[in-house]
Amino acid sequence: MEEMKQWIEHHKRILQKAASALLAFMVGVCLVFMIHPVKTLPKDRLLSLSRMQEDSQQFVASSSKEPALEDLLSLDLAREEGKTQKDWVTLSAFVKKFGKAASFTQEDTSFGAQVQLGYGTPVQGIHPYTIGFQKQDDTFYLSSIQGFAPQSAHYQSKKNVKLADFTGYQTLDGKKEKGTAVEDVLKKSGLPNSLSLTSAKDKQVLALSYQVTDGLVSLTFERDQSGQYRLTKKG
Repeated sequence: MEEMKQWIEHHKRILQKAASALLAFMVGVCLVFMIHPVKTLPKDRLLSLSRMQEDSQQFVASSSKEPALEDLLSLDLAREEGKTQKDWVTLSAFVKKFGKAASFTQEDTSFGAQVQLGYGTPVQGIHPYTIGFQKQDDTFYLSSIQGFAPQSAHYQSKKNVKLADFTGYQTLDGKKEKGTAVEDVLKKSGLPNSLSLTSAKDKQVLALSYQVTDGLVSLTFERDQSGQYRLTKKG
């Protein structure tokens, strides 16, 4: 009988120690989470990330083909001001016309929601073409085009081009001179090293840059009412 009491007391002390250890462990866990809380994204942010992944699958493929320069110049860009127009190019329409992109990113900025598509094989992490879309009235519209070493079915890159080769181009003066057409520049001087197509108020502006043998040339064109890009500035 005495041995039974000793056995009970011995195991009671073991259980008490185990309970104390378990309590200490739980308190420690609670302190860890209080001092170093686990950071989790808000539910709405998680949903937006999930939605973004779903959206990207519609517009992205394992490889993409670079659009031809002349095809991009025929497109109408969305304007930041004013109502949406029928000739504006939606994100879905662009992908349908030029195929799926190699990359897709979406972000919210001070200017609103934006999407960027990357086309072509990246060089040092940068795609040859970055196509921007701005959200207006719950729809993403084409808003900008940035590119380097553009491809074309009609024009070629030329070697040994010099600064002097650009002196004959005339800029639009608002009077007699209409400004040299971009097609004439591409035929004579070849494809540029980089390009930028943006919109400013009621104007659609094209900027081309050439790295020539003796310097750098920058040309700025504005699209007129007929859809023709005319030279407005060179430097």
